[in-house]
Amino acid sequence: RERYRYVCVVLASQILTLLDAFIFPDNLDSSKAASQLHGLALVRSTEPRLGKSQGPLLASLVRLSLILLAYLEPSSVRFLQACSRLRCFLHWTLEIIRESVALGGYSVAFHELNAPLDRLVLAIVLQCHRALSRCSVVLVEMESSPWDKYFSDSESRQKSHRRLFRAVLELREIVFAAYRGRNEVLRAALSLQAHEALARGLEEMSSPKFLLKSSKEASLRTFLKNDWMTSFHDVEAIGDMMISEQVANGQVYKNRTATTIGRQAITELVSENAAIVKEYSDLLGIPFNLYCENQRRWAETEAVREREFEGNEAVKKFAIKYRSDSVEGNKILMAKFSLAMKRMLWIVRTSNDPWNPFKRWLFPSTTDTLYRRILFAPNYYFNDHADACYESTLGKERDKITQEETRRKEKEREMTEALLRVGDAIVPYDESALEDFEDDDPERTDDEILIGWKSENDGNSESDNDNNGEQKFN
Repeated sequence: RERYRYVCVVLASQILTLLDAFIFPDNLDSSKAASQLHGLALVRSTEPRLGKSQGPLLASLVRLSLILLAYLEPSSVRFLQACSRLRCFLHWTLEIIRESVALGGYSVAFHELNAPLDRLVLAIVLQCHRALSRCSVVLVEMESSPWDKYFSDSESRQKSHRRLFRAVLELREIVFAAYRGRNEVLRAALSLQAHEALARGLEEMSSPKFLLKSSKEASLRTFLKNDWMTSFHDVEAIGDMMISEQVANGQVYKNRTATTIGRQAITELVSENAAIVKEYSDLLGIPFNLYCENQRRWAETEAVREREFEGNEAVKKFAIKYRSDSVEGNKILMAKFSLAMKRMLWIVRTSNDPWNPFKRWLFPSTTDTLYRRILFAPNYYFNDHADACYESTLGKERDKITQEETRRKEKEREMTEALLRVGDAIVPYDESALEDFEDDDPERTDDEILIGWKSENDGNSESDNDNNGEQKFN
């Protein structure tokens, strides 16, 4: 918002400076009545391209001047020019109001014929009151501080001091002109106390006795110290709208109650500004909307569709060509890169191989394929005969003999264990007993002896047969 405010102030100052050459030409004689009406004839018309809400061009110039009056430095040259310009605009505004009153016969404040201009007169007085307060603060700070605090030399301080008093004089004349030319508006829109203080201060300044006794600077200092200047600095916030304390809003003063015409005027002024902004934005958007509509209508024709089809086909063709060119380019680039890498690897191998400790070389006995005699050639079948040393050979034989001895001992141990297992399973027998048994019964065969055969005619007892059977079996 601060940046927007700065831009608005700069634009307003430049616009008003450009208009000075047309409204206040150098060959204009201000002493003639016809010359006074020259600028009024230029600014009293209404520009329809800017909207009807703004009113005549004079109203727009007054608004721009109020912007400069609110934000410029009080002791600057541009502030003084803005005050002088606003004083001229106020005289033209009062002249248009007098013509309206003469034609319509209505001099009441805020009548529908001249209500926009009356609201501007009220805004001028309120803004002059604020600007005079700022001038008073700057004057006190300037006179109470050393000159080197804000200025480069004392001469610059004196120039700023004189410009400040001239600006105060212009602002006082603006307030005095509004009081004399449209006092009905001030009486209706200001509170009773504020209007009384303003009237008392202006009448005191215009009295002949005061003008004879005091100088111009003294009169300005006295004006800055009156009740109207030192009071009514508070504001009342109603939503987004700020209303000054001196605006009539039902205040009670000396058993009298003020009207609310002042508040209504400020509300209408805010609404008017909002309508101006809205209408101006719409007017700025109308040419663009017409352009968009014309483009839309033109885009719906057959010629446009054909152009679109041709454009799509051209885009597709160029896209295919671009992709093919990209592929070919990538192939060429990769081929070049491959050749470059091979060349680099060959250079690296050629330069580094002679110093490689793991490479072996030999003196070639023949030429290469190009019939060149190479001094050193790589030996790809190099044998360092590390396995042919005497110690390695003896070590291998010892390992072989040791392994054979170990296998032989392992076999002997396994055979011994097998024999022991077989010996435990065999039962020894007595051969002499077997011979005696065979002599007793010569008719028995070997098989019968082994299976324990028993004769049917044996007359021995059962116990003897059992004993003999056990013995035979065994």
